Amino acid sequence: MAVSSRSSAIEIWRKIAIGVLFAVVVGGLFYPPLGLIAAAMMVTLLITSLFRGRYWCGNLCPRGAFLDMIVRYISPGRQFPGWARTLRVRAVVLVLLMSGFAWSLANLPLHNAADVPGGVWGVVGAVFVRLCLITTLGAIFLALVSQQRAWCAICPMGTMQHLVDRAATRRPARARIATDPEACRDCGICERACPMDIPIREHLEAGEIDHPDCLRCGACVDVCPTTALSRVTSGAPDAADAP
Repeated sequence: MAVSSRSSAIEIWRKIAIGVLFAVVVGGLFYPPLGLIAAAMMVTLLITSLFRGRYWCGNLCPRGAFLDMIVRYISPGRQFPGWARTLRVRAVVLVLLMSGFAWSLANLPLHNAADVPGGVWGVVGAVFVRLCLITTLGAIFLALVSQQRAWCAICPMGTMQHLVDRAATRRPARARIATDPEACRDCGICERACPMDIPIREHLEAGEIDHPDCLRCGACVDVCPTTALSRVTSGAPDAADAP
């Protein structure tokens, strides 16, 4: 088994994060203010994407940890179809979910706040609980018919993170998975380990894996038998992710 290139702190957080996910999607049904945890995470991941792209998805996301550490064992591991990864499909999912989310926020039943645990905060939190529950159920469904991270290919927050990352490519602290084509043995191990089915070898000459589905999870780095792949920030090894 490959040794994870994530730091021990990140690995500990991923275990805790699964509990955070259940606190929101299950506990939030009984105490809606817990949904504000999801709100805080949505803001945090967008800020993180300015410097680390979809790093949140591959390392800090509670749902991602749940999919990687639990759901993967019951997922058939079928490749997610290419047509479902297109910008058109991503845009449709983004517009539909965000429109419903915006409509819910614009039509908060504040007149019922006194009857909701947590009052106004509970009314607002309930919107995030529903959003998190719906998307988590969708992620589980896709994992059961395809592969564990299929949802991540169309996740609205993931799409927004990628767009923010592309707009911030010249920022000095940008994190990425760097490639060295000279060191590659063309064994394909990295592609088999990638939870997003990225054709990694097609990106070797570019110097980095510049793909909208790259989660910066480091699964490819962990299994690479050479130095063809590495985590870097600002052209230097990413100290935050050192084992």
